[in-house]
Amino acid sequence: MPRFRPALWLLLLCCLLARSGQAFAQSAEAIYNQGDHAASFKQLKPLAEAGDASAQYYLGLLYEFGLHPAKSLSEAARWYRLSGKQDNPKALYHLGVILTQSPKLAQSPDEAEKAFKRSAELGEMSSQFAMAELNAKGKAAGGTMAQAEEWYRKAAEQGDFKSQYQLGMMLVTGRGVPVDLQEAAKWLRLAADAGFAPAQYQFGVLNDRGQGLHPNPQEAARWYQKAAEQGDVDAQFNLAVKYDKGDGVPSDPTQAASWLEKAATQGDQAAQLALGVWCEKGHGVAQSNVQAAHWFELAAGKGSPEAQYMLAMLYAKGQGVKLNQADAAKWLTRAAELNDADAQDDLGVRYFEGNGVRKNPVTGYMWLTLAAGQGSDEAKQNLEFAATKITDKQKAQAEKLAKNWQVKR
Repeated sequence: MPRFRPALWLLLLCCLLARSGQAFAQSAEAIYNQGDHAASFKQLKPLAEAGDASAQYYLGLLYEFGLHPAKSLSEAARWYRLSGKQDNPKALYHLGVILTQSPKLAQSPDEAEKAFKRSAELGEMSSQFAMAELNAKGKAAGGTMAQAEEWYRKAAEQGDFKSQYQLGMMLVTGRGVPVDLQEAAKWLRLAADAGFAPAQYQFGVLNDRGQGLHPNPQEAARWYQKAAEQGDVDAQFNLAVKYDKGDGVPSDPTQAASWLEKAATQGDQAAQLALGVWCEKGHGVAQSNVQAAHWFELAAGKGSPEAQYMLAMLYAKGQGVKLNQADAAKWLTRAAELNDADAQDDLGVRYFEGNGVRKNPVTGYMWLTLAAGQGSDEAKQNLEFAATKITDKQKAQAEKLAKNWQVKR
């Protein structure tokens, strides 16, 4: 009767154990996915207590998300630790997430990073992205941009679109790696194809500028459109410019205004300023000084000196708002403090005339000096005239103020 050799017995035993472990893992997953969380908990708990890494992981999920019993991050972390000690990459990832959100649960200051790193080394894509982010933001122990690039690349090669995007942007900007626009275009295209709006916008920019590929305004507009439809503000603004200029798409001021308004409604300062100008001129939209004032005020409130100046002009003329020289002077002051030459010139004249402000030739001459120093021909003419209206002492005071003046931040 044939007898098994010892080596063959060992081989068969290893195969049986491997199959048994695989079935055990699959059964834990099946238990978790059965839909009845209370029943899943009851079945998983004894398996987890017996040391099954997969059951420990799924038990951690039940605790982390409060599926059954009540949510308990400390219990979730405990089970993830046990599973992680057996090199379960997903358990280690979730442990890292919990400890990042709740550092008090960590057994050591670097436990979260260690969990992410071990998980990443085991090939877990989400942990590779997490390690890349820690390195990129300088939060990893001894982290460098080179290490960030390495982890982004590992995750990107597994199909993680956020890593593909970040890797592409590193290659565009040369942050931590040499600039390589062709490779950047490759990774950004992959992330864009995955539907990631920031990547779609950036890939559109590369097409627009011909960076890493041939200039293609039609392709640029197509990718802007995809990102814009997902609410990407930058893409909405660029698409508005495309339609306004007829660059890569048919010229359509109405369509341009529609996309510009979407960006402006989301709070984009440049879009608010541009839409204010278009409302004032009736470009792509019905002419409305009221709407112009509305958009100018929003952009002005965000610190746009151009919008502040335009809003001041509406108050000065009583267009779209009630005539109010004091409000006009208020907005001119804000724009002037941000070094807007037109505002400085207008404000300087107002201080000489006492229009919306109390007369003050010294302050007026200071603003005219600053505006003229920026090359404003009108300000130079006004300054020349103003010099005949003040004393040498006042002029010296004003010039000293102008010399020491700094842009308000």
